[in-house]
Amino acid sequence: MNTIHAHNKYGRGHQRPDTIIVHSMGEFLSNDDVNYIYAPEYLELTKVSAHVIVAPNGDVYRCRADEEIAWHAGSGFNTDSLGIEFMVPGKYSWATRENFYTAISKAYLSDEQYQSGVDVCKAWVDKWGIKSVKRHSDVAPDRKKDPGSGFPWEQFLIDIGVST
Repeated sequence: MNTIHAHNKYGRGHQRPDTIIVHSMGEFLSNDDVNYIYAPEYLELTKVSAHVIVAPNGDVYRCRADEEIAWHAGSGFNTDSLGIEFMVPGKYSWATRENFYTAISKAYLSDEQYQSGVDVCKAWVDKWGIKSVKRHSDVAPDRKKDPGSGFPWEQFLIDIGVST
């Protein structure tokens, strides 16, 4: 696992996390179907953040310190939580979001990406005593569908040591 430090300034305040929220996002994203931006830069552009973004090759982008609040899950869920984004290979835009929804309904994680995500979340579980792990769709069911049915949710919980 290669860790790339890419601090994102969007977030405010400090926390003691007790929850992990799992997200997915396109590897390359666009607002206009023309200019695609790599996911870590896209978060900066849209003034949101996550603690970690995991690329398909297993690289981990460390965007916020655990103790820093990140803007990843919407009001009421950003404090006391750690946000991890799993990149979905390919290009996606707001206009073609149905393509993204289709992509996350099928298995999309590489073995390296899955293992890096497990390693990050297992370390968080051990460091912070995390007992609650939620999907983005659990905390914002009217707005979000990620990480989708293509994410191996039950196995992931087992692998990071959190019971369902």
